[in-house]
Amino acid sequence: MIAIAEFKRTLVTSALPYVNNVPHLGNIVCTLRSDIYSRYLKLQGKETLFICGTDESGTRTEIEAQKRKLTPDKYCKVMHDTILKKFNWLEIEFDNFGRTSSETNKRLTQEIFSDLEKKGWIIEKEITLLYCAHDDRYLPDSYVEGTCPFCGFEGAKGDQCDNCSKFLEPAELKNPRCKLCGKTPEVRKDMHLFLDLTKAAPYLKKWIESKKEWKGISRNLPLAWIKEGLEPRCISRNLKWGTKIPKKGYEDKVFYVWFDAPIGYIAFTEELLQKDWEKWWQSKDTRIVHFLGKDNVPFHTIIWPAELMSNSKWNLPDYISSNEYLNYEGEQFSKSRNVGIFTSDLEKTGIEPSIWRFYMSATLPEHKDYDFDWQDLMDKTNNELVANIGNFLFRTLSFSKKNFGEVPSEKLSADDKKSLESVEKLKGRYIDNMENFNLKEALKNVLEISNLANQYFQKNEPWVLVKTDKERCGAVINVCLGLSSLLGKLLYPFLPSSSERLWKQLGFTDDISKGGLDFALKSGQKLGEPKILFTKIEKDDAEKFKIEFSGKR
Repeated sequence: MIAIAEFKRTLVTSALPYVNNVPHLGNIVCTLRSDIYSRYLKLQGKETLFICGTDESGTRTEIEAQKRKLTPDKYCKVMHDTILKKFNWLEIEFDNFGRTSSETNKRLTQEIFSDLEKKGWIIEKEITLLYCAHDDRYLPDSYVEGTCPFCGFEGAKGDQCDNCSKFLEPAELKNPRCKLCGKTPEVRKDMHLFLDLTKAAPYLKKWIESKKEWKGISRNLPLAWIKEGLEPRCISRNLKWGTKIPKKGYEDKVFYVWFDAPIGYIAFTEELLQKDWEKWWQSKDTRIVHFLGKDNVPFHTIIWPAELMSNSKWNLPDYISSNEYLNYEGEQFSKSRNVGIFTSDLEKTGIEPSIWRFYMSATLPEHKDYDFDWQDLMDKTNNELVANIGNFLFRTLSFSKKNFGEVPSEKLSADDKKSLESVEKLKGRYIDNMENFNLKEALKNVLEISNLANQYFQKNEPWVLVKTDKERCGAVINVCLGLSSLLGKLLYPFLPSSSERLWKQLGFTDDISKGGLDFALKSGQKLGEPKILFTKIEKDDAEKFKIEFSGKR
């Protein structure tokens, strides 16, 4: 792993949510991971930007806008604001959440295309397209489905098979059908532009092979494809909505959604900073980290870096942190098929954002797929968050407030020091896991520390000591309040608002999101009013939610 200290700053991105629907939990996984990581870096005082935005190009935008009798731009604005509102509810904190349809992104997309053309990496080819006579439109990738010619998967999309991850062109599908009407489309010929990945392949291979620290499919999948042989990739589409192609003869076409979408990362940075934004994309002191789902790995490790290679001024990604799928009852979440739990459903449950953030963090599919289950949500919330962390914090704070009202003096015994040594070891593992993108493991470290804290509280029996040896009781409570403060800091990237409430209950007046993992717990510090931070999920509610909020099949 490349040490964070080698860089002056880190730019963190999350995969761009598409505007065809509000995100579901499967989409949120990647965004939550990037938010946790960004918050951790900022907590540690690292110069960090967290960039994201809505992906707005493509046929689906035109069709959804038409259904609602809106212009594509108006529809995208409504969806952008709606999606951002859902992210805000989940306490996702972007530095900028932009739109790929912005004028900045259009300008940058056209500039990068022009540089690629000058480099000789853009070629023209006559291709076979699928046209739906019933709907009177060319069918782009996302509106064609059929049987994958490579693995035989019957639900393959026009640009990629979700089963074998192969890149596809719509005309390659066997038994293709229009997703709008279900009819078989007809074949037509037209001239289109291609990004010549055969020329980019040697450079991509050298770059990816240099990333020894990349894990799993982020490294292995693109290298396997390069070994098989990359093919030119079509980057133009027969649409009206999108970024216009600045080339004679292509005035009636726009760029492929996956050509202009990642360029949005750059555009959103420029739009945020206005001045001096280049250092985030053109300085070797900057580290670029992309968080994304495994289905987006091909685009971020092949197409996107090939675009950046258009000009040596651009930094290439330093790390790709991909996750596996979060599934719902044995099948994939799907916005297009309404399978799963959507962010609009989360608020209706009445379950607070911290609970959702905790559960999703505890079950992150970082290395293998994970199945969402309502019983599992209830068990992890009640047994790990409420009974472990919540129990220790409320016991400590309520006892401390009642019997001392302030932080007692520190007077550590040999056993106290031994207990704190174990905590320090777990804190070290937490830091190592956070900096190596093992976020689920880092949360486990927090739970382990909380478990030790509960054991310490129970072993020392302060409720007895307060009657027999108040000085020793004060020393024990000092340790427990210190552990509570540490838990607040460690939990902050995962549960920001709950940690902020805890911080106030502990009597701190500074900002918990700053100052690293250290804190100044002073003897005599006045304690706030203790309140329960987390509430249980009742079994009847879990069963009710399973029926009510499972998406439409």
